[in-house]
Amino acid sequence: MPIRVKFLAVLKPLASSPELLVDPSINSLEQLVEYLTRTQPKQFVDRFISHESRWLRPDILVFINGVDARLLGHKSAKLSDGDEVVFLPTVHGG
Repeated sequence: MPIRVKFLAVLKPLASSPELLVDPSINSLEQLVEYLTRTQPKQFVDRFISHESRWLRPDILVFINGVDARLLGHKSAKLSDGDEVVFLPTVHGG
């Protein structure tokens, strides 16, 4: 069963699709972010990744099965078959 990835708010229109199904061989949040960086459009990556830290911008929250990824090990948070990962920018506009 694939990993379901959802993009919300300003990421949604920038991604190739608002929802993706990803191969479950990707088994950590770090691997998922690397995969998305390689496969998504440039404008998405520019909004998604901080060029200074080479990691997610600090205003993007990540939830794995409804739990904040920071509570699950952040970059090293494990992903499994059937998991749902949601990326939510805290800056939405108004």
